[in-house]
Amino acid sequence: MLFTTTSRQDDSVLVSFPFTDFTSSKKRPALVVSPDAFNSLQDDLVLAAITSQVTDDPNVIPLEIGDFIDGQLPKTSLVKTTKLFTIHSSLIVKRVCGLRKKKIDEILEIIRRFFS
Repeated sequence: MLFTTTSRQDDSVLVSFPFTDFTSSKKRPALVVSPDAFNSLQDDLVLAAITSQVTDDPNVIPLEIGDFIDGQLPKTSLVKTTKLFTIHSSLIVKRVCGLRKKKIDEILEIIRRFFS
C-alpha cells in the first residue's frame, strides 16, 4: 500500500524505486527537501537520497539519533545533498520519521551552497 498523505519538507520517507525493466522495485529511504507549499500543490516531490554507506564526500550530512522526531531510521544514515531527484508522490511507500528544524536547515543550506 502506498502513502497518500501530503509529505512535509522534513519527512524521511521510504520510496519504491522501480528497476529499469519494471519487473520489481527496491525500497530506499529519502528526505523530502521541497517546500511544504510546493508539496501541497503538486503530485511530485523533490527528495535527497539517504544512504547507510559511509563516504568521505564533503556534501553528505550525517543523521544523528538526536536529529529525529517521532521515530528514526533503522541504520546510521547520511543525507546525500548532491543526489536530488523528483518523484511522483504515489511512489512514497510510507513516512518513517521527521527531522528537527535545525537539521533540515543545515541540509538545505548545504544544498543552496552547492548550487551557488
